Amino acid sequence: MMNNTNFLSGAIAILVASCLLLAGCERDRQSLEAQTDEAGMAIKSEDGTGDDVNITHAVHTAIRAEQRLDNLNILVETSKGDVRLRGEVATEAQRELAENIAAATPGVHAVNNDLEVIGTPPQ
Repeated sequence: MMNNTNFLSGAIAILVASCLLLAGCERDRQSLEAQTDEAGMAIKSEDGTGDDVNITHAVHTAIRAEQRLDNLNILVETSKGDVRLRGEVATEAQRELAENIAAATPGVHAVNNDLEVIGTPPQ
């Protein structure tokens, strides 16, 4: 009788440990499935707050990839998912395009567009 009790207790302990291990693996898998940009960079952390460095990089890369904005010096700053754009652009259309690109980037909560329209492209 004692051997059966020990065996049953051991089997239950292994079952409980296995369940806990699997639950931990599921949580880790979910954190690995964080939101990513086109380059596959994670831009959301496990607690749901934006990863500011990666958001800044994603916005800057997307702006540089746009031919109409490529030669402009647009600075991108991010704080808790809020993006601030600074610099000079030649037209209101460029200003709006940069803002739209930033707003469409995953992880961005708000865009503060401080781009100044100067009328001619900066050299």
